[in-house]
Amino acid sequence: MDMKQLSTFQVASETLNFTKSAEILNYAQSSVTSHIKSLETELGVNLFERLGNKLVLTPFGERFRAYSDAIITQYQSAMEEINYDKDMTSTIVVGATESQCTYKIPDVLKELKLLFPKVKVIIKPVHKLSDIQSELQSGEMDFAFVFGESIEERNNMQVSKLSKGHLVLVASPANKATNIENPKLEDLIEETLILTEKGCSYRKLLEGMLHNSQIKFNSTFEITNIETLKNCVKSDLGIALLPYEVVKREVENGELTILPLSQVKEHEISHFLSWHKDKKLTPLLNTFISLSQNVF
Repeated sequence: MDMKQLSTFQVASETLNFTKSAEILNYAQSSVTSHIKSLETELGVNLFERLGNKLVLTPFGERFRAYSDAIITQYQSAMEEINYDKDMTSTIVVGATESQCTYKIPDVLKELKLLFPKVKVIIKPVHKLSDIQSELQSGEMDFAFVFGESIEERNNMQVSKLSKGHLVLVASPANKATNIENPKLEDLIEETLILTEKGCSYRKLLEGMLHNSQIKFNSTFEITNIETLKNCVKSDLGIALLPYEVVKREVENGELTILPLSQVKEHEISHFLSWHKDKKLTPLLNTFISLSQNVF
């Protein structure tokens, strides 16, 4: 059974005339007859019968017509979506934290480009969960990556937990805080605390710990660019709380040192991917989700 046979049956079931069906399909009448006979042989039933000069559907033909219509509709929908994604220039708009933009998403895009060479992707650095939910809700973004303790499936959002991560408090090896055994937050208040942008999930986590411990650092910097922030820490201008994946290379190279802060170790943090639950997931969008799950 193939789509040509099903299409021939669909037209013939509407016209109830093989000659007319052949004209519509631009086939020889013998081809129409052959397609119908092949279907009937495969199904083991007659789909048409002649009552005098009139061609009619048998009861089996009536039942099979509903199935053939459904199969053809599904096939056409699949072909339209796949051809749209592969042969036309589709655009995906993705929001993510700066660290995800820098250290995770390039690998997702590399794999996506191999499968969909004409795809266009717009990456928007975002930090505030409220902004993310608003743009997903309005359709301004297709997907958003979030890094935090948790994200609820609310406001019509679908959420996929990608992987666990962890945060570390880092300092320059020259920083005197590295000499403190098992330091606590209160041992570090004389240090300059270098913070990421307001609304950033790990900044909020750190601020929550400081609030609960009623601790206030004497000096703080706010730096929105991760690479600039790391360079400031390496230059011993202060200490910072960052995802381990962001500082892994510098820690392994001895450019940064992890301060083993017990308050930080207690908190689990994860990568999430979210999208609107009513979003029509084409093969391209489903592939983006799968690649993200594999890479993260």
